[in-house]
Amino acid sequence: MTGLARELMERRVPHMLALYAGGSWALIEFTGFLVDEFLLSPHWTRVVMTGLLLLLPTVAMLAWFHGRRGRDDVPLTEKVGIPANLAVAAVALFLLFGGRDLGAATTAVSVETENGETVERVMAKTEFRKRAALFPFDAGPGLGEDEVWLAYAAPTALELDLSADDFFEAVAPNQFAHRLFELGLPTLRGVPLALRRQISQDFHAPFMVAGAVDRTGAGYRVTLTVHEARRGSPLSETVHEGPDFLALIDEMSATLAEALRIPDRPEVENLPVRERLTENDAAWEAFGRASEQLFLPTLDLDRAIEQFDVATTLDPTFALAQYELALLLLAANRPEEAIGPISMAVDNAYRLPERAGFMVKSDYYFITQQADRAWAVIEMWVDLYPEDTAALDYYSLVQTLRGDWEGLLETLGTLYRLNPDEHSLLMDMADAHRRLGQYELALSALGRYVQQFPDDHTGHVAMARIDRRRGEHDRAREHLGRAMIIAPTLPDLALELAALDLDAGRFDEALRGYEQALGLGDTPEQRADALDGLKAYYRFRGQIAEAIETTDAWLEEVSLVLAPVEIAQDRFSDIDLYLEAGRDGHATQLLDSLQSQLPPALADFQVPRWRIRLALGAGDGGAARVAYDAAIEAMEANDFGVQRPLLTADLGRIDELEGDYDSAVEHFREAMAMDPGRNLHRETGGALRRAGRLDPAEAELREALRRTPADPHAHMEMALVAEARGDADGAREHVRSALTAWEPADDSFEPAREARAKLAELGGSS
Repeated sequence: MTGLARELMERRVPHMLALYAGGSWALIEFTGFLVDEFLLSPHWTRVVMTGLLLLLPTVAMLAWFHGRRGRDDVPLTEKVGIPANLAVAAVALFLLFGGRDLGAATTAVSVETENGETVERVMAKTEFRKRAALFPFDAGPGLGEDEVWLAYAAPTALELDLSADDFFEAVAPNQFAHRLFELGLPTLRGVPLALRRQISQDFHAPFMVAGAVDRTGAGYRVTLTVHEARRGSPLSETVHEGPDFLALIDEMSATLAEALRIPDRPEVENLPVRERLTENDAAWEAFGRASEQLFLPTLDLDRAIEQFDVATTLDPTFALAQYELALLLLAANRPEEAIGPISMAVDNAYRLPERAGFMVKSDYYFITQQADRAWAVIEMWVDLYPEDTAALDYYSLVQTLRGDWEGLLETLGTLYRLNPDEHSLLMDMADAHRRLGQYELALSALGRYVQQFPDDHTGHVAMARIDRRRGEHDRAREHLGRAMIIAPTLPDLALELAALDLDAGRFDEALRGYEQALGLGDTPEQRADALDGLKAYYRFRGQIAEAIETTDAWLEEVSLVLAPVEIAQDRFSDIDLYLEAGRDGHATQLLDSLQSQLPPALADFQVPRWRIRLALGAGDGGAARVAYDAAIEAMEANDFGVQRPLLTADLGRIDELEGDYDSAVEHFREAMAMDPGRNLHRETGGALRRAGRLDPAEAELREALRRTPADPHAHMEMALVAEARGDADGAREHVRSALTAWEPADDSFEPAREARAKLAELGGSS
């Protein structure tokens, strides 16, 4: 034995360190017990462990100087070293844990209901919640094609079973299905681990859950795997076997809760998943088959409705199936039929976790056109669960419908505070700032997003869109250039660049860009977006017949992925196409057709709003004003405040038609003040010109052309201003610019015909 080793043994240093290690382990275990028993902050375990490690020098000094038998001395090293070690440990603990929440892991919230009752809930603090991405399971070789639905139903059942505990947050498959389909996956099954990891991180889920379902002689064998998303390392892998699949879900829920270290609380309902879903096996199977349809690249809405209908017929108390059926009936534009299922879902909401019940009740009030009660339910949900991200997400949708951008920013700020790693919220904040005209704040938020995700092209695209709206075309092109370095083959980027070229009058480049985007499109949605861009190109250039033909191809694509209600809402803009083509009868027929394809709340607003356009096209100011009044009434009844700028602009057009140009200017400017991104400078300039106010008219039109340099309508208005000033050369120049855009215009396109006549009148060649 060496001299140092003998000295250490004589001073009993190893003995004391061993005792310290044993005592430390006991203290850490006791701390863990206290954390679990009293739901204290889990950080306390790390605080104790770190503190004990930091105090090792003190223990070593005490052992060295006081371990030998005989009289103890207190040397200078100990007098200085121990206080110094204690000070360093205190500073280190403060730096490491000073910003952590070391109180309880839960908090109590109380809310007074409409009936005057006080409701109290104990909820998890956001910092301690476990967020996991749930992927559809793989289908084993023993699972027949008629049972593949189990692979999709498994994560749905797991999510419902665990969502009663607000310590758990799920990222459900419907949240990332679109992303996977865009990457070319034919189904959501068999997603590679590396891609699951990427998706989980994109959706800010530290954990990812997947598995495999197979058949055995006695029933089912399900393998459940839980991984950490950051490193991809496995946390647990368990196998569950038995004849009852829903009983296996209960086992997996308990396993998953243990793997994620979700505490067991007496106040949290721990019902068997059958109680949440249904006791009827055939109803559960029909529900699973319907759910499978919702996770396929092409939507078979009728098949999904049929299966949900089977499930609810077999078990009318199946609340989740009733709710899903109601939503799909709405999507299929069968609102009257949706009232029955949503009412049954409300009556049986006791099956669902409380937070899911709030969503069901609010949607019931929306479907039955009681918007004020729907808002009240959502606000109570947020008041009762102020840190529930699902509640805040839903509330943010309400604020968007209301056009409450200031309130939305506050809600997004709360979400970001609760989830500081969810940097995608910066994109939403940027959009809210843009809506308020706070462009620098919007660009600042996007700049922070780009710093956090330098390999994500969407931040650059959002910055390009803001610059394009402001007329900063060179800066927009720079941002798109950076995005293309990241994703050179993405059709969306080709579309963005083509739109920029169209604004700038680079017509050949714009057409090539739209055609390139169409060629790059791998999914119906991507091809539909490209066709939508082509339609905008043809309309810009006066090729209205081509634009209308493109609509038919667009319909073929969107019919594969969108519900009828969504398609109907997108088709309203085609009314303007028919009006520009001089086909007023077709425009009226389209509006009548779309009216029958929308639920009442949407139809009550959209139909009169588009009747304004029909009346304006017919030059009937009285009919336009009647339609405007009906649209305003519907907007206020449904609290669709986001539509107010649009209707204010329409009111300006009515004023202009009736010759009240000053009022028209006032309303155009009011609409732009409410929505600074709305470019009504051309309309404002035209009204000012008609009022004889040429200087402000020219200023407005110059701003319109700064934002969209090739806009032929703005050039024609500017030509009329120049003509009124006696500037024939300037007028001819602007008419020629308009005719450059309208060079391929249809012979029947009236604005182009008027432009050629005006050029001949001004003495230029037509």
